[in-house]
Amino acid sequence: MAAPESRWVAGLVPGPSLLPRSGIARAPPPGHRGDMEMRAEVVIGAAAGDAWVVVGELFGEIGGWASAITASSMDGPPAAAQVRTCHVAGFGPVGAGVIRERLVSFDPAAMSLAYEAVEGMPAVVPRAVSRRSVHPGPDGTCTVRIHATVTLRRAVRPLGPVLRWRMRADIGRVLAELRHRVETGAPHAGKLAALAAGRAPR
Repeated sequence: MAAPESRWVAGLVPGPSLLPRSGIARAPPPGHRGDMEMRAEVVIGAAAGDAWVVVGELFGEIGGWASAITASSMDGPPAAAQVRTCHVAGFGPVGAGVIRERLVSFDPAAMSLAYEAVEGMPAVVPRAVSRRSVHPGPDGTCTVRIHATVTLRRAVRPLGPVLRWRMRADIGRVLAELRHRVETGAPHAGKLAALAAGRAPR
C-alpha cells in the first residue's frame, strides 16, 4: 500500500502539496468581508475510529502531540459548549499566549466537530472557526479533513496573502503530527524537539 500523504483540497493557492507553493494567493473579491477559508486533508494509515479518538475523544489533549501547543486542558468531556484552553507557542497570525476555544458541535457518530475561538485571539482576528472530520478509507485507512475560517479586520486584510501562507505551513505541520500520533501512538519528532527546546507543558 502506498504511504499515506497530506494534501490541500481547496486551498487559496491550488496544488496538491501541503507546503506553500510559489506565487501569491488571490486577493478576496470586492465586497468580501475578510474571511480566509482554508481546507486541507491528510490520509492516515489507521482506522477511522483510531483517528477519531485523537481528534475527537481526546480533543482536550492536543497539547500532548501538537508542537504549536505547549499545554491544553478541557472543562470536561468533549461536548457542545465545552471549552478547551490551549497554551500556544504561536500559530498563523496568533502569537504565544493562551487561547480558549468552545466546541460548537460534537458528533461522535459522524466523527465530526467544530469549534470557535472565544478568548485570546489578537484584535485583528474577530472570529476564528475550525471544523474537523474523520472519514473511513480503503484498506484500513482514513482521511482527516480540516476546514478553517478566519475573519480579518479591514485594516489588516492587505496582509491576508502573507497570513494565509503562514497558516498553510502551520496547518501542514499539525496534520503531519496528527498522522504520526495516530499511526504510532507517540508524539512526532517536531513535538519532541519542542519539548527538548523547553516548550514543555507547565
